[in-house]
Amino acid sequence: MGVSGITQRVKRLPPRMVSVGPLEVQHSFLLMPDSPLNLLGRDLLCKLRATITCSPDGSLSLEVPEESLNLLPVLLSENQEAKEPSIFEIPKDIPESLWATSSSDVGLLKSAVPVQIKTKSSPPPSIPQYPLSKEAIEGITPVINSLIEQGIIIPCKSEYNTPILPIKKPKKGPDGKHIYRFVQDLRAVNNHVIKRHSVVSNIHTIISSIPSTATYFTVVDLCSAFFSIPIHENSRHIFAFTWKGSQYTWCRLPQGYVESPSLFEQILSQDTDNITFKNSKLIKYVDDLLLASTDAETCQEDSKHLLLELHKRGHKISKDKVQWCLQKVEYLGFILTAGARYISPKRIENIQKLSAPTTKKQLRAILGATGFCRQWIPCYGGNH
Repeated sequence: MGVSGITQRVKRLPPRMVSVGPLEVQHSFLLMPDSPLNLLGRDLLCKLRATITCSPDGSLSLEVPEESLNLLPVLLSENQEAKEPSIFEIPKDIPESLWATSSSDVGLLKSAVPVQIKTKSSPPPSIPQYPLSKEAIEGITPVINSLIEQGIIIPCKSEYNTPILPIKKPKKGPDGKHIYRFVQDLRAVNNHVIKRHSVVSNIHTIISSIPSTATYFTVVDLCSAFFSIPIHENSRHIFAFTWKGSQYTWCRLPQGYVESPSLFEQILSQDTDNITFKNSKLIKYVDDLLLASTDAETCQEDSKHLLLELHKRGHKISKDKVQWCLQKVEYLGFILTAGARYISPKRIENIQKLSAPTTKKQLRAILGATGFCRQWIPCYGGNH
């Protein structure tokens, strides 16, 4: 849909250098000569947590948090590495109820105690919902309806309120229509709560813990994992939002809440630490699981055992994202094979697009983008 309100076919330009804050990256834009303004896609702006300020004189200013700029090269990546085909099939006797039918089809963890959240004494944040486009409303309505039907979202009356941000996914659904992700801007809530100590694992520690003897791998993505953790009824009101003139809130931990990753990882560890495998090691990072095995037969056997145990505990899995018993997989932006770990080509390409920094702020942003890969960069942070 073009800015004129009608469907248009437009030309995509070759990649050009773009300056956003302290970073310069290459990006391919659409050429729309009839557009009265230069537009940045709302999906990218939301991912960057950008703030647009309208001044009385009619001017606009764009602010992007520095931590978001560190992730910009990854956000501009249009495709992940293609998933390797497996010669082994996922067993037919895996319960169908394990597989999520959509991103809003979520589990309920049997071991999870409803989360209670403490808040500061300052006034609760109450931010009104801004207008949404007709396309965004139509796209997110099925998602919200599904969450309401499952009891994950319920009507409420609360002094809290934060806006929702429907984000269009790159891929379309089976019906050819765009799929939308439900996102809520919880920054004000995150600043209002009293946070517990975070225990999310370090990615580099995780990667280094993969056994060198592993030759086959299975990667599992837990679907909408945070939604599988209940919120205590005394804490639900702080996540209130407005939808079609009425307030609703969450009965499960929402994405975007500052403690969701840490709380989920703690519960997942409780669920999986006692699972025993024949000759495999389970690696976990929030909702991304890696099973590293010594051989193909062991990988198949232990992978099936893992799925059955996850099902028993109330988890849901995205079947189309499973990398099943492969000698080469992508995990957390790294390519894993027998005895080798290396950065995915797409991530390298994004880093190579960055321009040399000329200010301290630009240098900090570059270090944030490259620090993730420092173990693969000779003399990174040291003397030549």
